[in-house]
Amino acid sequence: MALSNVARTCLELVATPSEYGDETLIADLVQGRIASIGVRHQRLGNAIVARIGGEGDAVALVGHLDTVPNWEGGEAHVDGGRIVGRGSADMKGGDAVMLALLETRLTAPQPVVFLFYDREEGPNQNNGIHAVLRDATLIGDVSFAVVLEPTSNTVHAGAVGTLNADVVYSGRLAHSARPWEGSNAITNAAAALKRFAARTEQPIDVDGLRFHDTISITMAHAGTARNVVPDRFALAVNVRVAPGRSLDEARREVEALAGDGCVVTWLDESPPAPPGTAHPAVRRFIDTTGVAVHPKQAWTDVATLHHAGIPAINFGPGDSSQAHQRGEYVTIAALETCQALLGRYLESR
Repeated sequence: MALSNVARTCLELVATPSEYGDETLIADLVQGRIASIGVRHQRLGNAIVARIGGEGDAVALVGHLDTVPNWEGGEAHVDGGRIVGRGSADMKGGDAVMLALLETRLTAPQPVVFLFYDREEGPNQNNGIHAVLRDATLIGDVSFAVVLEPTSNTVHAGAVGTLNADVVYSGRLAHSARPWEGSNAITNAAAALKRFAARTEQPIDVDGLRFHDTISITMAHAGTARNVVPDRFALAVNVRVAPGRSLDEARREVEALAGDGCVVTWLDESPPAPPGTAHPAVRRFIDTTGVAVHPKQAWTDVATLHHAGIPAINFGPGDSSQAHQRGEYVTIAALETCQALLGRYLESR
């Protein structure tokens, strides 16, 4: 089966390991491809910015290069009409579309900047996009951005924010044969666990799109041996904050659910972003491409761009249900459709 350029590019990117924090190989690959066609570009660590067109406000295409850890035996390959491998959906398929558009020597009336960056799949404070937005000299002014996260070639508008916390309950060690001599940190948290369990997702409608505000316990750690009453019980709490709700409000709710007798430590935060579908630049993209619009029930760098004053949407070829999955894939048809839709939009500007 002969592969299109965008499919071959995706396969090459997926075959290049780029687990979070180890993106040098893929950054070298992307920079080499860009340099080979003579497009002006800038390397910042393991991020690359490329620009076509003249001066003035640019449209930005944005994609992270890193992935979560691969599954055992997860080698990149073609399976029928699919590119299979870690990162194919999230989001090397989107990166492949960006490179393919660059290599068509796109003649867009408006300048276009391409932002390939590292360390997105970890704490927000380490995200490589912050250094790119701060230090890259090729970006200039950006009037609109498309983040090519997996959306099945529909617009996913906005983004939910994220908070992470450790909640630790204390007790006193004892032999399990004489538990009255101690205090069990796990059972001390029983009332709080019931409160967290009773807290269901809260729907919040913004600009006609329904987001869900969630609080989840994702990890729990306690104990040193089967015959020892534990003196420490630690919970990892993950919060997804819908647009229209503040991070401070979400923190107060978590602390109320956790109750007394514990220590809550906030680890990192990523603020939400509103859908922004009424913004003229977003509206123009939707009208030009004719694609459906859905809420983004996840955090992406659309929020980072929003808080930098840049209107942005999520639009990419991958299927969000494939993100971080064993057997992750993107279809070749979706890659080709994404390239065609984005090319049409950019050349219409």
